[in-house]
Amino acid sequence: MAICPDCGHENIDGADECEKCHQSLAALSKPRPVTEIERSVMKDRVEHLVPREPLIVSGDSPVGTVIEQMVARSIGSAVIVEEHEVVGIFTERDALFKLNEDAAELAGRPVSEFMTTPVETIGLNDRVAFALHKMDLGGYRHLPVLSDDRITGFISVRDILNHLTAAL
Repeated sequence: MAICPDCGHENIDGADECEKCHQSLAALSKPRPVTEIERSVMKDRVEHLVPREPLIVSGDSPVGTVIEQMVARSIGSAVIVEEHEVVGIFTERDALFKLNEDAAELAGRPVSEFMTTPVETIGLNDRVAFALHKMDLGGYRHLPVLSDDRITGFISVRDILNHLTAAL
C-alpha cells in the first residue's frame, strides 16, 4: 500500500494520485537512496569520476600504432575523431575479437576498419546512474565523455567501481 504523504490515506501501490485528497503520489515512486553507495550512484555526476584524458586518433591511423599507444598509456580504449566529431571507439575487446591472432599482419590497416560504431557518449553533468545504465544496456566498459559537444575524457567501469569503493 502507498500512504499519501498529505492525508495519510492508504492507496493501491502504483496509483498516480491519492484516492481521497487527489494529490499526486508521483514522489512515492521515485527511488530514494538508503546507503551512501546508492546516494553516490543516484546523485553524483560523471565529473566526480574525474574522467581520464582520452587517446584521440583519426580513423586512418594504423591499428597497430593505436594498440601500441593504448598499451603505453595503460588504457583500454581509443576514441576515433574526425573533424571534431566522435565517429568510433576502438577498445581492447575490438583488438581481441576483430584482430585476434592476425594482429601482426593487420597492424598497418586503418583503425576505422576495426572500430565500434555508433559510439555511446556521456556528458560531464550526467549522473553516474545514467552512465551505469548506458554501460549495462550496451555492454560497454568505456564511455567517451563530452562537454560542449567536444570530447574531454573517458570513463570506464573501473572508474565507477573506484568511485563507489571510496563511498564505502
